[in-house]
Amino acid sequence: MDWKIISKQINFILLFLICVKTAYADNERPFRTLKVSQIWEKGQKLFTGSRLADLYADLKIQDKVELEVKKLKAENMDKDGLKEAEARRRFMELLEKYNMKKIISVPQSQDMSNDIPETIDHQLRDKKLQKLWKKAEFAGFADWELDKLKEEFLHHQMKLDEYNSLQENLNDDYSDNSIDRDQNKVKYTEEKKKKLELKTMSKDLKMDYDKLEAMALASSVEDKSFQDPRVYELWALAKKAKMPPEELESLKKELQHFEHRLQKHDYYTDRLRVSEEAVQRNYKDGEVPNKHTQLEQMARDYGRKVEKYHTDLKYRIHKAVQQHSEL
Repeated sequence: MDWKIISKQINFILLFLICVKTAYADNERPFRTLKVSQIWEKGQKLFTGSRLADLYADLKIQDKVELEVKKLKAENMDKDGLKEAEARRRFMELLEKYNMKKIISVPQSQDMSNDIPETIDHQLRDKKLQKLWKKAEFAGFADWELDKLKEEFLHHQMKLDEYNSLQENLNDDYSDNSIDRDQNKVKYTEEKKKKLELKTMSKDLKMDYDKLEAMALASSVEDKSFQDPRVYELWALAKKAKMPPEELESLKKELQHFEHRLQKHDYYTDRLRVSEEAVQRNYKDGEVPNKHTQLEQMARDYGRKVEKYHTDLKYRIHKAVQQHSEL
């Protein structure tokens, strides 16, 4: 037995534990996201020594992942929600690793995989989602469209589960520490921060549901003003905001202009695809004609403009919907 190696390992563990303790002592909340902070608070009551150190290290990584996803969502860079779903799966696996799923009241029926369950009715626990899904089933979607819609519904249910769990655990913390809260201004400030984060999550859920509702009812309406589903989704949300008729008509013209831009971008993208195939057939590796380079740049520039325009329209319409719901 090499006692030098064992001694080094023990020293490393002790140093790491000191770092963990110091980090938390210097900052009452060493993690920037609400749900990770709550796991850390629970973990300190459950674990000590190397187990607590391992939890701290895993939570540091999870905290970084959650912040990256939050940034991607803010920049509209996670359109299909894959990064968010991946972060959620990592979070659930972390809870499983430390046997903390029951402690934070995460529903056991959450699906940990990408597979869509055969009976979605059993997976949708929210009554509003259940009613909306029933409408979507009879809205005339093609099979592949309905499969895609299932993913959106299940992702929204997972977000709801996460929000409800965080809210429940936050209420438990308040009731447990009601006396401390009055005596400790730092803890009171932390509670206010957590409440603010939950409020932001609630607004995001409302926006996500509005989007889901527009998608679910898209095939059941007679209005065929737009062909592109991205544009129709915005139009359906805009009508829900109940804008004044003149504003709605002005927005409709703007969306028609946006749809034309999307069609033009699709045209350039198709041309670029054909050009790439021609380059692969007729040119050696590394050789690219100027026309292809120009087409690449044109498609890239136009794509950026369309993306920026799309983001701006979504922001304006979601804001209008929120303003109406707050009245």
